[in-house]
Amino acid sequence: MNQLILAFAAACVFTGCTAAPLKEPPMHHKNPTTVALLPQTSTTLAPDTVLRFDKVDDSRCPPDVVCITAGKIVYHFTLIFPVGAEPFDLEPAEPSYTSVQRPELVITLATDPPPPRPTNAPPAPPSAVRLTINQAPTESR
Repeated sequence: MNQLILAFAAACVFTGCTAAPLKEPPMHHKNPTTVALLPQTSTTLAPDTVLRFDKVDDSRCPPDVVCITAGKIVYHFTLIFPVGAEPFDLEPAEPSYTSVQRPELVITLATDPPPPRPTNAPPAPPSAVRLTINQAPTESR
């Protein structure tokens, strides 16, 4: 057994086992954050960044109606920065958004939409939408 360890150690010395360290993966691969927001509420993502859930538009076909198109559900959000606002939409067909002002910030829909409601059903209470927030570390300039 000792010979095997010595052989491995010698191989490392002669072949350069001290290879360059692997680059640290971006934070969004390691520590995504999940948040749940109700319509017309917000959360602070960073000292200078707020995410607001504006509203939901649901044009999906109710189960008790025959529709020409299936419709869709769209969630409307706004990122608020000191230099302005960045509105964006998420939907099951396009569940991720990368910020224009902060490209290291990726927001992904992490919830399944509720089923469409029958036409005679009372309005559903607002339901929270879960989002995964990925923020890669910013590089010093």
